Amino acid sequence: MVNLQLLPLIIKVPMLPPAECSPNWRAHWSKSYRAAKVYHNAVYYAAVDACNRAQRWGIMSRARLHLTFVFAVARRRDPDNMLARFKSGLDALTDAEIIADDDSRHLAIEPVEIVIDPAVAPQTIIEIDLIP
Repeated sequence: MVNLQLLPLIIKVPMLPPAECSPNWRAHWSKSYRAAKVYHNAVYYAAVDACNRAQRWGIMSRARLHLTFVFAVARRRDPDNMLARFKSGLDALTDAEIIADDDSRHLAIEPVEIVIDPAVAPQTIIEIDLIP
């Protein structure tokens, strides 16, 4: 029998973090707030659905996070800015009670991966492993 707690939890969100959530965004704060709320809800519901499908419940006290952003077009993109744009997604993982907190004591974030695949883009793939 396979222990499901040892397998990584894979969450697929059918959208990318909005550009309005970038620290470089220069517009009214309400546009950024609305975009972050939409992305937060998308990650939250995808995370709850993935937990239900994998039959995994409970908060991971120490976890490792790997993010993959799938784009349709090859352009220059900054992985650090993509991670900053994902902040509302991190908050959603905490609100869905998958991870205990998004601080460095509870969460180790691996380098961000950017993939070009027009067949499945746009998509955010979140992999969360339990750190023993």
